[in-house]
Amino acid sequence: MDDTGLSNGGPVAEFDPLAGVGPLVEQTVRSVLEQHIASAVRKALDCRAPGLLAADRIEQLAVEAAERQLAELADPPGLYYLTLEEWVQEWLFPVYRRSVLGHDRMWCPQWWRHAEAVARLESLWRAWEHLRQDAATGLSVWFRDHADHHMTVLLDADGPFKGCDGRHSDRPVEELPHDLPPEGMFEPDELPDAPVPGARVSGPAPARNAGRPREHTIRRGR
Repeated sequence: MDDTGLSNGGPVAEFDPLAGVGPLVEQTVRSVLEQHIASAVRKALDCRAPGLLAADRIEQLAVEAAERQLAELADPPGLYYLTLEEWVQEWLFPVYRRSVLGHDRMWCPQWWRHAEAVARLESLWRAWEHLRQDAATGLSVWFRDHADHHMTVLLDADGPFKGCDGRHSDRPVEELPHDLPPEGMFEPDELPDAPVPGARVSGPAPARNAGRPREHTIRRGR
């Protein structure tokens, strides 16, 4: 064989000195991480309650906690609430409280009959589902950037609930005046999704996938 890189008329495969060491690397990394995590947990527990747990038990708990966190990163949790109605009834109404007496604020008990309310509450719910993953500042960001904005608009006396003074009004706010644009002026980028056969729509159409079941269920703390 010469030094041209050819052998028996064909190219010589390049030799990889690290071939086959992948499992060894993974095992080593896992071992180092487990030791580091266990050591950090032991130090933290010793500061709070010296001698609380045996070292081997601490290591086991630390490894289990690390595995849960890694699994959650690889496969993020699904929705906390299954539907917009569930989130509104169980979280928003108990937490976000405002007086609607007088004429400064307006709210409709049948909020689901107002398309704008459904759309804004849907956006609030989805933002809440996303930001709840941030245990440090997620809720603060949600209030500041989402709730304080959309709820102020919904509660405005001249907002979508205008006329619903304590009960739903049969004369909702009129649509903005509008004329149809010239045909062909706006072309779709892609074809819309086909409607589900046999589906019935009553009232304002809810946001798409509003009630899609979550793949992972997080147990609520009551």
